[in-house]
Amino acid sequence: MVSSLNSKIRSVTKCRSRDNPFDIRDQRAMISLGAFSKYRHCPYSCPFCYVQTDFLSYPNFKISEIIEWLNKQPIDSFDIIYVSGDTDSFAAPRTDQALLLLEKLLTLGKDVLFTTRMVMDKSKLNRLSAIVENYRKESLKIFGCVSIAQHTVPHLEPAPIASPLERITQLHRFKELGLMSILTVRPFLPVVPLSDYEWILKESLNNVHAVLGEVWYTDCEGVLESKVLGVGKKLEKFSLAKMPFDDNEKIWKVYHAENIQEFFRNWCLKAGLPFFMRSRPAIEWIRKNV
Repeated sequence: MVSSLNSKIRSVTKCRSRDNPFDIRDQRAMISLGAFSKYRHCPYSCPFCYVQTDFLSYPNFKISEIIEWLNKQPIDSFDIIYVSGDTDSFAAPRTDQALLLLEKLLTLGKDVLFTTRMVMDKSKLNRLSAIVENYRKESLKIFGCVSIAQHTVPHLEPAPIASPLERITQLHRFKELGLMSILTVRPFLPVVPLSDYEWILKESLNNVHAVLGEVWYTDCEGVLESKVLGVGKKLEKFSLAKMPFDDNEKIWKVYHAENIQEFFRNWCLKAGLPFFMRSRPAIEWIRKNV
């Protein structure tokens, strides 16, 4: 029962409701391996990431418990499973555990999308290749998203995150392995020059099936702004809104980056590269065209 599963939630700084451990909306089930530790949501410490503020962690369920919970949901409530919602489940030292999760998710008969900044070694890529082949045999797709936020502003993606070029190379490997390879440039940030975005797009052009952008959700208290923009600096232009992709009730500052969105749309249109600001249209485009 879900109640028995919820007893497994560990004590973290902020935790999702025991009655709602994961998130299902818009035909997707969002899951993860949960908080990296009792004190950290994620192995990475990207200064722009909303999980560092008032965001609720997913539970640390065993893989069997994740599968059990998904099997209890209405079969028509989702047609794809996202890994991860609140952490990079594929980041070391949990990469093998995340790959095992992909293997076990095959039993649900759904497409799967995962997002990571982790660069996998040859042995893990070989394992991923076998997983992709098993999904293909069931007429299912795995969407492999690699996040890259900058090229010349390294404090936005601190160690141990691999370089942007290494991550772009992984996108190429994903495509070769038969994954639906997606470049995720998320979120768009005011401190990143357009020349960085152009470099990322040029280097990724032949390595991906699609590109995803995203607005920046930052806390109203200014914690993330200080980390990204500099101490005491604030966004000059933003709106206030809840997150459309999560059920937390917090009001966030939203940086829409209209100029960056326009740059991406124009560049990708000329290059013939599909560009989307939300994942669902990208998934549907790839399902129809790839």
